[in-house]
Amino acid sequence: MSKRAGLAQYEDHDPGCGSVKLSRNRARVRIAWAKLLVLSCLIVACHRAVPVTSIPAKTIGPGPIVQDTGGVIAFFKDTGPVVNFPETRTFNLQTPGQRDSLRTALREERALWRASSPPDYRFLARTGCFCPGVRGWLLMEVRRGQPLRAWDRAGRSAPLSDWDTFSIDGLFDMLGRSADHDAAVQVSFDLRWHFPTYIRTRALPGPDMWAVIEARGLRPI
Repeated sequence: MSKRAGLAQYEDHDPGCGSVKLSRNRARVRIAWAKLLVLSCLIVACHRAVPVTSIPAKTIGPGPIVQDTGGVIAFFKDTGPVVNFPETRTFNLQTPGQRDSLRTALREERALWRASSPPDYRFLARTGCFCPGVRGWLLMEVRRGQPLRAWDRAGRSAPLSDWDTFSIDGLFDMLGRSADHDAAVQVSFDLRWHFPTYIRTRALPGPDMWAVIEARGLRPI
């Protein structure tokens, strides 16, 4: 055997060389365990930073849900488009005699309303004017002639302090004021209950000073 071959054979069986390889392997294992420990700590930290709270299924939804115990939302099925109102009459109040004609029509229809009107009722109302424009439908609840509550089409309570909440008698009062001050009035009355279902007024001095009120779907309660 040559000296070079013997030296190679000796290096292959050198216990010192084996110890070096074993130390390297142990170092690699320790590094792997260290990385795993750091990753575990990060996962735990993230989990603690963002606590997860279970949410009951009944609270999940697009927004606050109003329990419709009084059939409020169902009322709004009557808010579809109405192209023609029955027997719409137009009063040009700048023409002599037209104000008196409007007042006479109001007295007659209001007498019929009072003769058959229920003491407590609900109805749908929508108002609009040149500023701020047409508003959404509201459901009005009236008891003993006074507006008591109002809801929008989502079932949320609406304030009663604005001009777009009124009773049917309040609607007749508005028409009476229009007969005294406005330039023109269009009006249509319900054939059964005789309340105003459509009102369009034009105030002085110009054509842009308009207002519209619609009422429908009256039901006794």
